[in-house]
Amino acid sequence: MMSRNYRITQKKLYILLITISILILLLSLEALMEVKDRGLFLQWFEEVQSQEEISISEAEAFDTYVSGHILLYMLNLVIPLGFALHTFFAYQKAKINSLFIYLWFIMLMGGMAFTLISWNFDSLFYYIRLVAYLVLIGTTLSLSKEVGISKNW
Repeated sequence: MMSRNYRITQKKLYILLITISILILLLSLEALMEVKDRGLFLQWFEEVQSQEEISISEAEAFDTYVSGHILLYMLNLVIPLGFALHTFFAYQKAKINSLFIYLWFIMLMGGMAFTLISWNFDSLFYYIRLVAYLVLIGTTLSLSKEVGISKNW
């Protein structure tokens, strides 16, 4: 089977990059709000103190809290940043094929699943992130029609 290569249209590139930019902005704002909200930290600190038998100071707990949120923020950024960079360079220098579609479909589904399992129903960012992932997945699947991938994959 010959692999058919396809150049991403500028319109689809802009849809993908704008959606990824919105997703990254949302992730950044959410991380900033969670780290800067003293009420959320105190709620977390009380839960940790009630569950743990170790006594730590509030300053040490705050360092742990911030480090945990930075790590989670970085983990949430990996898939959108990788997709944005790969898509941009595929548009500039190369073409895409079915491997691009399969790879990023699976990665985006994983990113959406990672968002889903956070069960953060009280956050507006949660729902907007899910919509952004759905737009990215839908646009990626629309590329499959142009590349010529069979519909029953």
